[in-house]
Amino acid sequence: ELLRRLFKSYYETAKLELPDDMELREFAVQPFDSESYIRHLAFNSEAELRQFLLEKVPLQVYFSAGKYQTPSAKDMESMGWMGSDLMFDLDAEEFCEVRERFFCPVGGEELKSKSCTVHNAEAITYNEVSLVCLETVLRRAQDLVEILREDFGLEGSIIFSGNRGFHVNVDCYGDCALLDSEDRKQIVEYLTDPKVEMGSPDDPGWPGRLAKGIEPLKLDAQVTIDVHRLRRIPGSLNGKSGLPVMRVSSESDLKGLLSNSPFKGKGVVKPLISGDIVIYDREVRLEKDVEKVLEGPLAVYLALKGLGRLKAYVK
Repeated sequence: ELLRRLFKSYYETAKLELPDDMELREFAVQPFDSESYIRHLAFNSEAELRQFLLEKVPLQVYFSAGKYQTPSAKDMESMGWMGSDLMFDLDAEEFCEVRERFFCPVGGEELKSKSCTVHNAEAITYNEVSLVCLETVLRRAQDLVEILREDFGLEGSIIFSGNRGFHVNVDCYGDCALLDSEDRKQIVEYLTDPKVEMGSPDDPGWPGRLAKGIEPLKLDAQVTIDVHRLRRIPGSLNGKSGLPVMRVSSESDLKGLLSNSPFKGKGVVKPLISGDIVIYDREVRLEKDVEKVLEGPLAVYLALKGLGRLKAYVK
């Protein structure tokens, strides 16, 4: 309930980056305490969307890469697809070592596997992503933007998901928007498996790139192929971290990542685990059930990751 109140206060004044044609987009939300999404929502203005966010206060909010004649129709066939933006997803797990850690929910101690056999309980899982890892992924996202520009004449923008990955989005019009799933699959194949021999560094395209040591990309192909995919709204909060989704252009944008959190106060967290936890470029020591006063960004992050309960928050 406390997290919901914090999210609500954020959305009262949040600057959301919405598409100019938002009335053609399907919107979707994931409520707090739910694994499922509510889709087929439509809004004609930012004010209308904001009113909805303040009433419902979702954990996550998205809009569609697709544009539709009737975005609120209850099935895809009735929506009247008019084209889609081009999306690419780069996740930390594909580019660097993400440390998967397990903790017993009863005693809080770290485990070697996903189950706490002593108490016959499923472990609390935490995937540790360092800032160095995110910087590695960002460099690959920058490579992707360059390839899209040089080889396809497309302008991509890099969006930090607010958690542990990046999206590269191309706002599409005309022919680009009307690419079908097969066309999009071919673009992914070109980016991930170019099937060319290494040339010399001066050669255009992949032969030159391979010679310069630029490797093919690792992408979640389904994100690009699916024309009905959902996009995160820049300025919205990532419900797995409490950090805003934001445009980035260089590594300097990632420095002090947690300082981008809107939650600038102090939080009291009751940890559910014991151990030293890495959060981007910070480390926090937790002891199960021993309440700890932390900076707001860390407190909210730990609560959303299920590593602790947020007991109090002071602005």
